[in-house]
Amino acid sequence: MRRRTTRLGAVAIATIAVLLGAGTALGDTFYVYEGEDFGYIGGDHKYAGVCDREYDGFNVYVNFKRTTPNTVVRMEEPNGYCRTSTSGTYPIYTMQTCENRPLMTDACSGWQRHP
Repeated sequence: MRRRTTRLGAVAIATIAVLLGAGTALGDTFYVYEGEDFGYIGGDHKYAGVCDREYDGFNVYVNFKRTTPNTVVRMEEPNGYCRTSTSGTYPIYTMQTCENRPLMTDACSGWQRHP
């Protein structure tokens, strides 16, 4: 009986770990939030996007880094919608999402890297 209880406990722990996950899986779209606004990197690392989900009158933008050449590109959404852009020939792995707040410091997430 004791072995069965131990085995069931191990199965329960493994099931919870699978359901909760351990972060973004390879190939998944990767999201970086700043409040309700977010930026994202496609699972193939060939496109990025930005979505303004707050009705506060502030534009949202993402800064994303291309791997080669090591450049930072800014993409802004001024109309309260979503915008997507391809990365050209250089993959994207790192991004931050920011809210453009005139007369104040912009609110930005930290730089985050897609696995």
